[in-house]
Amino acid sequence: MKGLDNRTLLAVALAAAWPAVPAFAAVHSLPAAPSPSTSASTASTPGAAPAPTRTAPRKRSSHGRAWQLADQAFKAYGRGDFETALARADAALRLQPAAQRVHLLRVYALQKLGRNDEAARAAERAIDQGHGNAALRTALANLRATPADGTPGTEAYRAGFPLAAQAYRDYAEGRDAEAARSAEQAVRADPSQGPWVLLWLDALARQQRSDEIVQAVATALELGAPNAAEIAARVRQASRSIALRHAQKAYDALSRQQPRAAVDEAREAVRIAPDVASHRQLLIDALQAVPDLEGAEQATTDALAAQDDGAALRLQRAYLRQQLSRGGEAQQDVDAVIADAQVDEIQRRDARLIGVDLALAARDGERARALLAPLPPDDTQVRSRRQRAEDAASGWGSPATPPVTAYAPVKLCNDTPEGPACALAPWDSPQAGDAATRAYAAYAQKRYPEAIALAKQAAAERPDDASRQRLLTTTLAAGTTAERQQALQRLDTAIAAQPANATLLRQRGYLHIANKDPALALQDFVAARNTGQAPRSNLLDEAQAAAGTGDRAGAAATLRQAVDDEDVGWLSLDRQQLHDLRSTIASYSREWGVNSTVGYRGAHAASFGLPGQPVAVPGNASFNTTEVFWRPSGILNTNRSIFDVYGRLSTTLHAGTDVTAAQLVQNPCGGIGITPEQRTRGIAGLPSTSGALGVRYTPDTSTGLTFGLERQFMLGSATRSGTIDPAPASLRCQLNNRSAALDYRADTGSGGWQAYLLYGFYEGTGLRVDTRSWFTMEGYLQAGYTLLDMPAAYTVRDTAGNVLADGSGRLKRGQGFAAGEVRIGRSFVTDYNDRLVFFPHVTLAADWFSNRNRASGVPIAGFDSVALSDRGSSWSAGAGAGITLRYWFNEDRYNAQRSHVDASLQYRTTLGGVAGRAKGVFLNLTLSY
Repeated sequence: MKGLDNRTLLAVALAAAWPAVPAFAAVHSLPAAPSPSTSASTASTPGAAPAPTRTAPRKRSSHGRAWQLADQAFKAYGRGDFETALARADAALRLQPAAQRVHLLRVYALQKLGRNDEAARAAERAIDQGHGNAALRTALANLRATPADGTPGTEAYRAGFPLAAQAYRDYAEGRDAEAARSAEQAVRADPSQGPWVLLWLDALARQQRSDEIVQAVATALELGAPNAAEIAARVRQASRSIALRHAQKAYDALSRQQPRAAVDEAREAVRIAPDVASHRQLLIDALQAVPDLEGAEQATTDALAAQDDGAALRLQRAYLRQQLSRGGEAQQDVDAVIADAQVDEIQRRDARLIGVDLALAARDGERARALLAPLPPDDTQVRSRRQRAEDAASGWGSPATPPVTAYAPVKLCNDTPEGPACALAPWDSPQAGDAATRAYAAYAQKRYPEAIALAKQAAAERPDDASRQRLLTTTLAAGTTAERQQALQRLDTAIAAQPANATLLRQRGYLHIANKDPALALQDFVAARNTGQAPRSNLLDEAQAAAGTGDRAGAAATLRQAVDDEDVGWLSLDRQQLHDLRSTIASYSREWGVNSTVGYRGAHAASFGLPGQPVAVPGNASFNTTEVFWRPSGILNTNRSIFDVYGRLSTTLHAGTDVTAAQLVQNPCGGIGITPEQRTRGIAGLPSTSGALGVRYTPDTSTGLTFGLERQFMLGSATRSGTIDPAPASLRCQLNNRSAALDYRADTGSGGWQAYLLYGFYEGTGLRVDTRSWFTMEGYLQAGYTLLDMPAAYTVRDTAGNVLADGSGRLKRGQGFAAGEVRIGRSFVTDYNDRLVFFPHVTLAADWFSNRNRASGVPIAGFDSVALSDRGSSWSAGAGAGITLRYWFNEDRYNAQRSHVDASLQYRTTLGGVAGRAKGVFLNLTLSY
């Protein structure tokens, strides 16, 4: 029989089964992935390396010395110095007789020295004293060379014995596949030999062939194996051992920032050993780390169904449900914990506070107040929440305000022989842990200055702890400019030492993004991918950085690969995340578009209103504005900035008749006159057409500011001709005395220049697929100046059309303007179609215009340059209610809906200023393609 190999012995030494270490509290924040948290159980067979424990045993006097002796024994065995190994093992056992692995080492050392009988007696003595395990029993059976309960005289035994002996030899030499085959043949030859069945199972267990173990048990029992109880115990032990190995792989994957791999291993651990609560908790944490919140919520539900003690799991599920915008179900879980008779008062209080945090995240102040009501008012944690609950309960917009991320509760865990026993506590619990833990909590809650201070304290307490150093770097990256520079220097140093560390490379990439240096960020994300250790979600980061450099087409191609990854399960995105990803692809891919609006009242752009140009005045008039824009790739267009070149045509489609009642007016020649009722019909059709060519630039989409400059053209004949009304009374008196009017005409293509600034703010205006309704607010503020200075031909005509005088000069106009509107309401996805959204809203709108107009070269004696009467300023403001229907369309596999049609109807009442501009019905139909 061959002994253990050096690698296995080293693993055995590190996991020697000393008496249990006193439990300690381990604190984890829920959203973060945990570290391996429990000590490994002993392996069922020699050579099976158990998972390393998270903490070393506490070194009391005898334990510490025994551990040193055992370590020396294993090292001596590894060198082939079996005499020294035996001596050190004997010395270690005198100090710590319960160390099963050292007993096994002693048996193997004796066997290596050729003292097989003594080795067998040592194994028997250890087993009799209660220190035996499966590995010792297997070693003893191998030393005896025949099962203890064998019946050598039977023909079946004689047929099976050579096969069993070969299986034992193969097993001892580490040839597990051969051992399993020979043991199976032996059992089929003589099913009455129970130890042969156990050997078969042990050989399969060492290969982690859990499904074949189940089949082997069924076969052995069907053939008539006599030791069913022992087989069942061995299967449970083997299953737990195999599951533990998968769990350890999951922990390792989490430590390498590979949560998707961790999920796969954790699922296997749960499948093999569904009764182990720590494996289910590991799966939940791994799913959260992906993040796959829906999967984590379902795994929590499955865990609750598998175990009775579910207070911590219910609170964890409540937090997950709140993140999924399922606040009602979250509070049901909180209520279930509060009503649980097995929960003590401390846990019940903590459950109430966690429920308050979830309610406040959902802007449900009434629920928060109800949960706080039974708690003592002088409690610090209660007092800090009570005012926030009152504020939320009294807020006018609380029902419509979108939820925010809840403060994550912390998990307080004690290591036990069965795995970690955990409870949940509020994020600000006094038991929330040391400086590092509180730094994680503060960082998750975006309290960055506090997080940085705590992280510095944690790093100073344990300067050799790499995780605390990483924590300090992470928090510094969220700080001031100087602190971000410190974080960058720390990362540069760390990456210089570990150039293939994907986690560090990605962290530096995020810091470069924060510093608005996307080119360097892209280099880091690509380098992280090339290590082979980056998560698949690294593609999303690469795309963002690529778009930041201006390569929007390349970013779109990368994101299309991300969609493919999601299809095969390599990414784990919920419906809304996938929709947002496809919307980003549509945005990055867009290089042109068309916007066309047909409006009734209030539909004119602020740039309209040049002399002779049709203006959307009150009345039954309708207008059309159509714009085509081009977004050149690579020219000022990134993931944060937008640059458009556009052309626009505007036309009055229908002009109603305006009626001016008879009234007394000031006669310019002196005295008072009476004007009769006048009916004026506006100009519509091609003569009213105007156009513009322009550019606009949004430097940072997060600010919502857009700068624009355009050249306007008066294309229709009515836009560049008409009658002007001079301001001087004496000039108007001359015209009245001659029954004449002063007309003007400009050349084709005449126009002006307009510069403007637009501020837009939008929340909830896109399509959502994760909910049926959501808060929506949209609005704009626009201000600018239009300058017209064009040559004009003037004609003075009498009422019969006769030309009395003519001449040429220039027509000048300057117009300052400001306009704005805000709409607030709630969007609802209709039952008719999930792409049709209904948006009832309230609205507030206002505008202001200031005109300065002159005409030079007028052909009237005594006048050359005159001011025009339509000068001065005016304003209007109105408020009302409206409804908007928006239908989204034009989507494919990679692109979310790129186009929509809007129909909006409002009624406003005037708040002040010019009533005609602010009051009445306003209707718009818009196509954005």
